[in-house]
Amino acid sequence: MSTERDYILVYINSRRLEIRTEYAFMNLSDYLRYEQQLTGTKIVCAEGDCGACTVLSGAVSAGKEIDDICYRAINSCIAPMHSLDCCHIISIEGLNQVYQDKLHPIQTSMVAHHGTQCGFCTPGFVMAIAGMLEQQKNPDANHARNYLTGNLCRCTGYQSIIDSVVDIDTNNYQSIKSHYHNQSIHDELLTAAQIPVTISHKNISFSAPISAAAVAKQLKPQQQSRNKQVFAAATDLGVSLNKDIFKPQNAISLHLIPELYRHDISSDNSKIGARVTIDQIQHKIKAQHPEFSEFLNIFASPQIRNNATLVGNIANGSPVADSLPFLMVMDSIIIIQGPKGVRKCNINQLYTGYKQLDLAADEFIAYVEIPHKATNTKLGLYKVSQRRDLDISCVAAAFKLQFDAHNALSEVAIALGGVAATVLRIPAIEQQLIGLSMAELLEPKSCQAIAEQISESVTPLFDVRGSDKFRRTLVANLYKKFIFELSAGQQHEA
Repeated sequence: MSTERDYILVYINSRRLEIRTEYAFMNLSDYLRYEQQLTGTKIVCAEGDCGACTVLSGAVSAGKEIDDICYRAINSCIAPMHSLDCCHIISIEGLNQVYQDKLHPIQTSMVAHHGTQCGFCTPGFVMAIAGMLEQQKNPDANHARNYLTGNLCRCTGYQSIIDSVVDIDTNNYQSIKSHYHNQSIHDELLTAAQIPVTISHKNISFSAPISAAAVAKQLKPQQQSRNKQVFAAATDLGVSLNKDIFKPQNAISLHLIPELYRHDISSDNSKIGARVTIDQIQHKIKAQHPEFSEFLNIFASPQIRNNATLVGNIANGSPVADSLPFLMVMDSIIIIQGPKGVRKCNINQLYTGYKQLDLAADEFIAYVEIPHKATNTKLGLYKVSQRRDLDISCVAAAFKLQFDAHNALSEVAIALGGVAATVLRIPAIEQQLIGLSMAELLEPKSCQAIAEQISESVTPLFDVRGSDKFRRTLVANLYKKFIFELSAGQQHEA
């Protein structure tokens, strides 16, 4: 077995490709269109917001059996080619091969229900639906609405598209995986996934080590190699590259490190690796944290959830990151890998300023540990944005109340996003609530007083998503909403 590769190994519609030099630094949508002449994949927003560029990806990693592989919809416009190493990509052109150059059943149904409209966004919708059918064999209208939140139709043809989904003939339906992912392809991708990668082009480079210690070693500060970026899935990095916001000279991927795909559930916490996707977490954590699992329905879109990772959301450190308020009220533990081993940090001590983390130059986040909820704990998670799906929050909030055996508050945690340079905890108010009974907490005057104190504790900025006054009103109202829901729950239990 070779000690290192100087190429990315990718299959596209069953065609084997070794991608080197500058081509490894293109995004997938450009590579498909301009290098492979597969022009059915459209580019509009180049930010992962519209879904016109949707393709399917079947990713293989070390230790993955063929039965573990699932072809999922992703946004090709924000996927650098180097992030797709050891993947099999299916574009809209690949659907024709499944039914021997005949229209795919999805396409047939779209035609029958006039779901194409102008047709520009149609390939993205078709591929998103194909991804849905890899997981949901008999979709209804609600499945269609949920799975297509990452696709925009500019001709307002949503109802006809939803009707198309419901009426797809799934009898004798052949899945993408069953047609494309044979044992030979799987074994070759699996072998490649065990070999580290280094690709250089002019003044930029890409590397994919096969151990966490090797990543830390590569991060060691060196004068001649500045501007390094560790990434798990590159959904945020892809946008930055497209918009010329940030171009790392040395991109370091975690995709070849088997242990970072682990999600271990113990008696007291869930330990989630840096390569575990949001979609995987949503399903795996449902028993321990149903509120967070439900909340993740409004985390970006299916295309992004299929690729983005929770650890990536933490490392990005945005004050409006959807996951951070929940992780903070749970006092989640961040496991940081460095050249001498690992150290742990409570997430509430991780952020030192706007997108500034308490990480040394040769450290990166390898895992996050989320404690399980104690008994008799109430948790509320909220996000306010201009639209429900696929939008950046104006304000996000998490409230956690833990009651003791006498029904008095023993622990309180409140985290607010979108109101400062980092997600905020407000310990003074948290401590003030300790000892209150449920009845005292639900008392209207008490609720109003605490809501006003929460509002007064923040000094948000005025920006395009909302004014400072609006945000202060929101945090107060979200607390009152949480208390109202507690009250409704108490009445229901009675």
